[in-house]
Formats: sequence, C-alpha cells, structure tokens
Amino acid sequence: MQSPERPTPAYSPPVKRSIPSAIALEDGRSEKLTAVQTTSTAISRDTAANPRTKTRLASAFFAYFVLGWGDGVTGTLLPHFKSDLQLSFVLSSLFWVASASGYAIGTIAVEHVTRILGRTCFHTNRPPSVFPLRFKGTSVSPENGPSQMAFSQSRSRFFTMVLASVFHGLFFVIMGSKRGFASMMIAYVISAFASSTRNVYVPSISKRGLGIMYGCYSFGGFAAPLVCQSVIATGIRWANFYFGSLVLTALNTSFILYAFWPTKRELTADAELAWKLYNPAPSESDTTSVADTAQPSPTNSTAPVLRKKAALGPRSEFGMYRRRFTAADTYTSAIRNVQMWANALFALIYTGSEGATQGFIIVYLLAARDANAKTVGYVTSGFWGGMALSRFLWGYLGGFITFRQRKWIVQGCIFLSVIAFTMHLCILLVPSFVENAVSTAIVGTVYGPIFPSNIAVARDLLPAEMHLVSLAIVAACASLGAAVFPFIAGLLSTTVNARTLPYLTIAQTVTMFCIWFLFPSRPPTRQN
Repeated sequence: MQSPERPTPAYSPPVKRSIPSAIALEDGRSEKLTAVQTTSTAISRDTAANPRTKTRLASAFFAYFVLGWGDGVTGTLLPHFKSDLQLSFVLSSLFWVASASGYAIGTIAVEHVTRILGRTCFHTNRPPSVFPLRFKGTSVSPENGPSQMAFSQSRSRFFTMVLASVFHGLFFVIMGSKRGFASMMIAYVISAFASSTRNVYVPSISKRGLGIMYGCYSFGGFAAPLVCQSVIATGIRWANFYFGSLVLTALNTSFILYAFWPTKRELTADAELAWKLYNPAPSESDTTSVADTAQPSPTNSTAPVLRKKAALGPRSEFGMYRRRFTAADTYTSAIRNVQMWANALFALIYTGSEGATQGFIIVYLLAARDANAKTVGYVTSGFWGGMALSRFLWGYLGGFITFRQRKWIVQGCIFLSVIAFTMHLCILLVPSFVENAVSTAIVGTVYGPIFPSNIAVARDLLPAEMHLVSLAIVAACASLGAAVFPFIAGLLSTTVNARTLPYLTIAQTVTMFCIWFLFPSRPPTRQN
C-alpha cells in the first residue's frame, strides 16, 4: 500500500516502489530500462509503426521550409534595404551578425525554454492534459487528489514547436512594417532564435531525416527569392512580401498544432513515469540519486529541470551512470582535442563562404555585371535550388555511404572545393551575367553536402563522451563564421568596392580544401 506522501495516480495501474522496468511507448510496445539507459527517448520516440510519425516529420520539414523562406530572401532584398533605408553595405551586413546573435541566444536558452514549457502538474485522480501551464509544486485538491510537479516531454516538444512558429511569424510582421534598421536587427535576432529552437524532433527520429530537413530549408531559400523578385517586378513594395509570408506562418502553426498535439497515451506515459520515479526505491539514498540526478529536454541534454526533489520526470540519453568523465573533464578534453578544432574551423569558414556568397552575389552582379535589377534576384534562387537538390540527395545517400566514401565524396566536395574554386574564379574572370548566375547555382549545389558531412565526421572521429560539448563548439563556430565573413564582405564592398566578393570566397574555398584534405580517411578504432 502506498503511503500518503507517495500517491499513485488513479488512472494508471498501481506501481511498485521502485524504478520501472518498462515504459509504454506510443505504438503500444514496451522498452526495458536499466540504470544506464535513458527514459526520455523511450517515451518520446516515434517508431515506423506509429502512424503519427510521418505526419510529424512532414510538419517538421515544412517548418524548416518556412525558416528557409525567411532566410533565403535576404540577399535578394539587400539592395532594396540599402536604398530604402539609406544603409551602407557595412550596416546591411550586420543583419548576419544579428542572426548569429539570435542563434547564440537560442543555443544557450533552448534548454531552459524546453524545461519550462515541459513543466506540468500530474494529479492522481485526473488524467493528464495539455493545458493549463502550471508552475506550482506538490499540492492536494479535494477534486483531483494529490498532484506532483514533473516534466512532460510531449508537452515540451509541442509548446516549443508552437512558440518557434509564432516567433518566426513575428519576424515577418516586423520586417513588413519597415520600422527602421534597429527594428529589423531585432527581427533577425528573433528569426534566428526561432530557428535554434526548432531542432527538437527530427534528430531523435531519423538520421536520413536530417538531410531531408536541411534540404527543405534550402528549398525554402530557393522558392522565396523567386516569389519575392516576381512581386517586386510587378511594382509591389518588398515589405508586402513579408506580410504575405504570414500565410505560411499560419499554415505552419496549424500543421504543428495538428501533428504535435500530445496524445492521451503520450501524456499518460509521461505521468506514469513521473509517479514511478516519485515513488522511492527500497534504498532511499539510491532513489534520491536516480530521481534527482538529471532531467531531460527535447534537446537530449542532461541538466536539472527543477532543483526540488519533487520535480521528477524522464531522464536524458547521455548516460548518467556510465560517464567516463565529469562535466569539467569532458569540457577540458574537448578543448584540447585538435580534431574538434579542425572541424570547428572548417565549419566557421564554410558557413562564412555560404553566407557571403548568397548574401552579396546580387550586390556583386549589380556592380560588376550591370545586371537587371528586376531579374537579378533569381540568382539567389539558383544558389539555394542547387543546395536543396544536393542536400536531398545527400540525405538519401547518408544511410548507405561509408566513412571513407563520405571523406572522398566531399573531397570531391574538396574536389567539390575545386569545383567551387573554379566557379568562384569564373565569377571573378568571366564578364557574363548568365555565366556568373550558372556558376553561383553550381556553387550552391556542391556546397550542399559539406556542412552535414562535417558534422557527421566530427561525430565519427570524436569520442562519444565529448559529443555534447564538441558539437556545441562546432555549431558556435559555424554561427560565428556566418556573422563574421558576411560582415567582412560588406566592409570590403563599402571601403573598396563590391567587386571584392570573389577574392574572399576563393580564399575560403582554398582553405576548406586544405583542411578537409588533412582529415583522416578511416574512422578511429576505439577499445570499449
């Protein structure tokens, strides 16, 4: 019999006074738990047998399409920003700095956001529900019985996705209002923050889905300049493009509400696990250490959600009891790892080259090739279209190719860098708008697989216990490169002239070639 301090929910079968041995999944199966295994993934994992998985993946892919739609149009509109708002190229390049700042803020805050949005009260006499959001601790209600503050991953995932969609819609509203440079900077910070909080579902479901997800983002970047340039060519002001994009936000939010609304089974599984963890094991000290050690979030990292002993819930996937190092040791080891810094440097240069190319190619063609202002925006679509094509293909092939094949394909992506180098050289030397537009599309095509491959190589080469810290540093350097090099491109365009862009991108592709060539061709052999 359960004691009053450790109630059992009336809507679920009685539980033993121990950590559960199995958890019901969405498709009705069960998954064994041990002290080393995680429970967060077991609860949230959608399987192929679950009919909602495809719907949720489609919703996540469409969400990334909308993100690409908002980000891909910046290069097309940069000359209009400059003329309408009286901006220099240096000030215009600060939009990329604002985006990098938003990503940084989002990376730091996403764990806290998902924790807060996942907080809920589970009652013993009432089935769990999505609403309301509650932040009180343990309480007793005559109608609902005792309640327990805990973490619900299904709620956290749902509210995080909805919040990100709403924030991205706010970006469209601010940009369409044309309130000035300062408000547009804030809009780019908000957009990047929303982007950083979206990546809470696909990585835990499908490896191949990551390639499709990035492909959808690139496809959004391909479609937006086409539509925007067509709108501007008809005489409609560019701000109306952003107001029209609110239709996509409405569709995206509706799709998320439909696809990610937590099912009764998911909420019940969250509640059952919370109550089971709340019930102490025979050894009080062991149970306390298990229950209070860590708390999960959809970002799959380990951190305490609530410091109170009453705040219980699923735990993270990053092996609480099997860690070889403490957090400080892992961070120190990652900082001293040369391979990690090689991947980080490569990511910094790549994202800088991508950002500078798609951001300032329109400015370059207008200045150096006397391009038609009514059609030049389509060049950005060519860049994003090529990238979308190669990323979709890479997402399909990602599950089949080996480490060595990936190394030399991207070396062919270093050959890829050779191709990119040649295309950037053509942009510099061939005085033809058509040829430069084709070269830009080819650059986008060969750039597509580079960033996903760099992340995959880092994951394969670095020890598993360093992944959390190392990949965070690589992502931070990527964001830094996406801010620094477009700013350098804008600075050079202002102080020298807009024809300097190919010199910067050629130097970047040569550097990428050299770094990637030094990466090993075989994965390391590690002893268990």
